[in-house]
Amino acid sequence: MHFYLHCLIVLCLICATLNLCHGKTIKKAEAKLVKPPEELGPFQGKSYPYVPEEPQLKNNVQRVQSNELTKPDNSWQGKWFPYAPGEPHIPKQETDQSSTKFRDSWQGKWFPFGPGQPHIYQQQEESTKQSAAQPTIPICDDGVHNLSIDYDPQDIRHNFNYLCLQSNRSLFNPNLNTEALLTLHFLPSAYVPPAKCMNESIGYSHEPPTNGAFRPLPAVYGSYKYLPPQRYMRNLAEGAIIMLYHPCAFRGQVEQLQHIVQGCLYRHIITPSQFLTPERPLALLSWRNSLSMSVVDEKQVGQFIRKYAKQGPLSLPNLSRVVEKRKSYKAALLTEAHLVSDLDDSELCGYLQEHM
Repeated sequence: MHFYLHCLIVLCLICATLNLCHGKTIKKAEAKLVKPPEELGPFQGKSYPYVPEEPQLKNNVQRVQSNELTKPDNSWQGKWFPYAPGEPHIPKQETDQSSTKFRDSWQGKWFPFGPGQPHIYQQQEESTKQSAAQPTIPICDDGVHNLSIDYDPQDIRHNFNYLCLQSNRSLFNPNLNTEALLTLHFLPSAYVPPAKCMNESIGYSHEPPTNGAFRPLPAVYGSYKYLPPQRYMRNLAEGAIIMLYHPCAFRGQVEQLQHIVQGCLYRHIITPSQFLTPERPLALLSWRNSLSMSVVDEKQVGQFIRKYAKQGPLSLPNLSRVVEKRKSYKAALLTEAHLVSDLDDSELCGYLQEHM
């Protein structure tokens, strides 16, 4: 009997527990259900894409805001950055007031360009105007244009031709034990050297060169800061004597040789050259021949000039007819040659013969 009573009590407790759990499940389900709109409170946010009960507008219809929303706050007296409320977002092209102030107050010159001026050089403007106005005519050789192909006196990169770049100048001191070297180059009798314009480069097979192609315009006779071989080769072809000296050569020997050459003939050119060696830093050139030396021998120099001067494929017996009328090259000319006997050099080294 007690057993059955105990079982009944247990069954009652189980039924009460099941009823309690079912009640909680119903409450949870009711909490998750969405209430009807009429039972909800007023909506305080924004509706997207349309407000309930608002007509649905098409996408291409532009919405216009009321002026009340775009009107800026009147209490703010400063500046807005980058744009004021309601102002269109368009960049403003503000004029530089500071540049106009400086331009009005400054009465001098601006370097290289004034404020607001285009960075264009006047020389470029003039050259472009001239080139547009006049057709370009190719120039073979006028002694002024396209000089950089041989030597341009205005280009500092070409200064090495007449500068002593050796750290030990004692290597160029005169040596009495070093004999002068006479070099003769054979050429066919019918050989005529070609003249090349400034748009063609010229090279030579030996150094210092004594024959080959040259520029059409001859150089003025005299002493030069530097004269390239492409230019003095034209003078060699008409019988001139070219005196070369290394920029590091002993100054006393250079002046002695220069004095002899200037007193022997008018048809001469004196220029430094990097072709010479420290062993023989002085040289005399004629067409096809050269005499290099370390020490100046007056007798030997006079013999070379009298034997090989006024010889060449373009040598003229009456050079005086054309030398004063022709157009010549004068770039980097230091001193022009003076007359010794006449323009034709009818007498060579006359004063040396009197002293021998």
